[in-house]
Amino acid sequence: MQALPDAPKSVFVAAALPANWPQPHAATVAAPPEIQAVRLSSLDARPGTTWDGDVVTSTNTASLEFATNLFNFSAPRSQPGHFHFTFRLVDIPGAMVRTYILHIIARNTAGESRQIDVPFRLSGRRPASAFNAAARATATLGAPPLVDMNGESVDLQSGVSVLAFIYTRCPDPRMCPLVTAKFARMARLLAGTPVRLVEITLDPTFDTPAVLRAYGRAAGADGVRWTLATGEPGAIAAFAERAGLAIDRPRPGLVLHTEAVLIARDGILERNIAGNDWTAAEVAAESRSIEQLPADPLARFGLRLVGGVVEMCGAASARGFSPILLLSLVGAILAVGALLFAGRRRIWTRLARR
Repeated sequence: MQALPDAPKSVFVAAALPANWPQPHAATVAAPPEIQAVRLSSLDARPGTTWDGDVVTSTNTASLEFATNLFNFSAPRSQPGHFHFTFRLVDIPGAMVRTYILHIIARNTAGESRQIDVPFRLSGRRPASAFNAAARATATLGAPPLVDMNGESVDLQSGVSVLAFIYTRCPDPRMCPLVTAKFARMARLLAGTPVRLVEITLDPTFDTPAVLRAYGRAAGADGVRWTLATGEPGAIAAFAERAGLAIDRPRPGLVLHTEAVLIARDGILERNIAGNDWTAAEVAAESRSIEQLPADPLARFGLRLVGGVVEMCGAASARGFSPILLLSLVGAILAVGALLFAGRRRIWTRLARR
């Protein structure tokens, strides 16, 4: 990666304010604004990190703007001559990963301005992972400690993992049992790859490792590449809600919940797929791509057509259209149109008689 040009001498790169941080120069309203010193936490901003900075200016500076040819923002003033900003960088689309010149512009109330230019870079989390970066919703996974069906701790901080939420007493064959069947299919599609499959129980007080082991073995889980996991009830519930699930427990043994599939790499959330309207081939292809393995582009495209059907385990409610539902509706309209076209003469004759 090419080195950045030297920054102006008034720019400090540090996590905290330097010891020699100056105080604002007192200036009249009509005097030109002055940028005395700039602190930036980094000149190489990366996803999953916090980027912040401080600027000291003359006391007559009314506003401070940061601008590039791609974006701009204003830093709030905490007191005369003191400006501070903080950003949490979630993800950076691939097209934005490059070097920029950050223009820092100070203005007084009369509209007069002064500017300094600072070279900086927006970097991808991993330069080799340029696959469809704009489609990712990247954030820290934040999964709680988990124990698998064999009583071993689950490592979600390294490699690619596909996660879903189920419970073994689920009475609705269209929900948790269907998810497990899809995971069985994914296990076959991902054989020979390092991708791991983890189903997390939403009923940890009942689904002990022994219960999960019996359930998993009946479904074909090997306990290594495909396993089932449990953990502390409160932590799992909070994690599931952060993943976007709506959960209700109307009575013991029944967990009403929406569905979601998470794909994570090295403890970072890469995809959150809501609902149950996905196929094993689609999620397997997406996880292969995230692992930087050859993947079926049509299957990945199909995953992006998922229309957001949200179903509740035991009490389904749909919103939006799935591709299958949409095609079925189009097919029905075409069929009705064909029947009307075929019977147009009979319909016209009856109308003419009236």
